[in-house]
Amino acid sequence: MTIERFDAIERLQTIRQQLDELSRRFSSQEVFGEWVPAVDVLDEGRQFRILVDVPGVNDEDLELHEEGQTITLAGVRHPLEGHYPRRERPTGQFRRTLTLPEAIVPNSAQASLKSGLLELVLQKARKTPRRGKK
Repeated sequence: MTIERFDAIERLQTIRQQLDELSRRFSSQEVFGEWVPAVDVLDEGRQFRILVDVPGVNDEDLELHEEGQTITLAGVRHPLEGHYPRRERPTGQFRRTLTLPEAIVPNSAQASLKSGLLELVLQKARKTPRRGKK
């Protein structure tokens, strides 16, 4: 007989990740046929680096909104003109809203778009030390 350790915190984290993914899909309309670009968020100490796959999207068709710990990226991929015997790549509008683990400095975003990869660098807001009661 083997004894399995039940790790409640680890299980709750897994459930939270699944709920976050489900929430992301509903809030982004992905479940209703709209497309949602893939995103990676890297914590680099004093800044966050966010990588977004947006092939076929022009930089003038992208929009970024920052507020506290939340950023929203929106845009549109326009279809090419012509007859499509087969069409698998989604077109149209998209929207991704991400809640970062820490607040960011307002209007600190630096963005670059190269070969369909959008790279955002956002500076973290400095934490203010809490004052305790004396």
